[in-house]
Amino acid sequence: MLRTSILCCLSLITAADPVTAADRTASSLLPDTTVFYAEIANPSDLISTIFDHPLRENIESLEPYRMATNTDGYRAFLTGRKFVEIQLGMEWREAIETLTSRGIYLGVDAKTQGVALLINGKDAASMDLFRNKLLELSKLGKNPEQIKEGEYRGVTAYEVNKSKFAVVDDWLLITNKGDLGKVLLDRFLDGTETSLTENENFQAARKSRNRNASVWAYADIATVRDSGVAPQLYSGQSSNPGVELLVGGFLSTLQKTPFASAQLNASHQGIELGFSMPHKHDWVPEERNFYFGPDGTGHGPILPHTRNTLFTLSTYRDISEMWLRAGDLFNENINDGLAQADASLTTFFSGKDFGEDILGSLTPQVGFVAARQDFTDILPVPTIKLPQFALVMQLKDPGKMARELRRTFQSMIGFFNVVGAMEGRSQLEMDIDKLDNGAELITSVYIPDEDDAASTRADIIYNFSPSVGFFGERFVVASTHRLARELVQADVPADDSELGNTHVQLEGDILRQVLNDNRGQLVSQNMLEDGNSREEAENTIDLLLEVVGYFKHLSASINVSSNQLGIQLGLHVKSD
Repeated sequence: MLRTSILCCLSLITAADPVTAADRTASSLLPDTTVFYAEIANPSDLISTIFDHPLRENIESLEPYRMATNTDGYRAFLTGRKFVEIQLGMEWREAIETLTSRGIYLGVDAKTQGVALLINGKDAASMDLFRNKLLELSKLGKNPEQIKEGEYRGVTAYEVNKSKFAVVDDWLLITNKGDLGKVLLDRFLDGTETSLTENENFQAARKSRNRNASVWAYADIATVRDSGVAPQLYSGQSSNPGVELLVGGFLSTLQKTPFASAQLNASHQGIELGFSMPHKHDWVPEERNFYFGPDGTGHGPILPHTRNTLFTLSTYRDISEMWLRAGDLFNENINDGLAQADASLTTFFSGKDFGEDILGSLTPQVGFVAARQDFTDILPVPTIKLPQFALVMQLKDPGKMARELRRTFQSMIGFFNVVGAMEGRSQLEMDIDKLDNGAELITSVYIPDEDDAASTRADIIYNFSPSVGFFGERFVVASTHRLARELVQADVPADDSELGNTHVQLEGDILRQVLNDNRGQLVSQNMLEDGNSREEAENTIDLLLEVVGYFKHLSASINVSSNQLGIQLGLHVKSD
């Protein structure tokens, strides 16, 4: 088993004396029919980022890590690793960095349906050393006869478990298809003018590559699309409204875009992952203008600042337009469900058409805010403390719609009270509050029974005090009157930077505080679900809190330009 693992990862390297390949690049060796390409151009930097990270000592001090490294299996792994290090004459990290010094490259070829892994080592002498030592190690296995040896144009190659391996100068080639292996060797020996490097789409994608990217990848979307793989992805129709709101614009672009690229940047500050593809606004059908806006220029709003902000979403989505265009976007079952919902909502809004009159009264700029609740000096206090949250929107005609929305909210609270009375829940008491800045609040608060009035372990409903707020064009629908008040009073930060189509952010420190607010409940839940003792459950939850505390924030953004559509994901950690 050890021999096989070594062979699959590093070995079966054999020397050859072809035309020099010192100036070769992976993309020049792969054929122009390559549909997927990925590279780690500087593996040593990536290894350093991972193993020299400032948080490494913190992670290694965690109990699960200590337990995992105190097992017989891990000790056997260390013994095997040390044996290999002795044979190679260098430690494992130096060995990996030497073997992969100039990069690791992966290609998938459409013509041969083969996968190729190309590893560029430090130099030919280093690869020679690995070949000799690792082949010696392989002979220590039980079945050395399973290693097959062959030759192609003077280059010796090996086969193990249907994988083919060979070395030319400082390159290690691994492939699952003999035909692709021959193509690679031919290019080493003869060169070519029709490689992936000369592919126009690949050249265009390469221009967007960040020079410092830890990992970069390219996909030939046009070839994959034409091959009939995953046809639903390129059909242009989503399966439900939620998917449509999230990625509907990408589905239209995938029908036309020739390629896509991705890059990952890793540093001690975190990981950033970006995807991009060519995009033109005239690729977007009329029914999907709700996603990008006029001429693709739609952008999310700048949100008012709140205390203890846990999560924010700022996006452009013309939900009214999507609702009215549902017949072109969804299948028959989805449209039947939306038609039923539209009829019910139209009745609820006193005969006003929900899609055109109600949703149409709002601008496409939509914001969502969630924040940690502070129950200081507030009674009753719920046992489970949930974050408070709110939708932040803009009214096109506040003079006309504010009155209608006030009336609808009051009717809704009345309906909640009727249902709540039938189920034995506390009733909501409404109030109207006009603030000094001209804002208006319609609030509701659950009135507790005498037994619950001073409780610190009250029902979950006491997390909520549904409220709406109006301030000029700003319209807020909030889960609590405190957040509604804060949002209609808060100033919108001055920001001259152009916002993207969508931006999402989750704050790590506030998430840790929210979890800590519910530590007792989480411990009890862990005891019930996993059967742990209280001490074990407390250790588990404290571990969760500590790990969450390593993170700063998680973010995601969608950005659109006249010729490109992209998404960026970021996970940022504390580096001290």
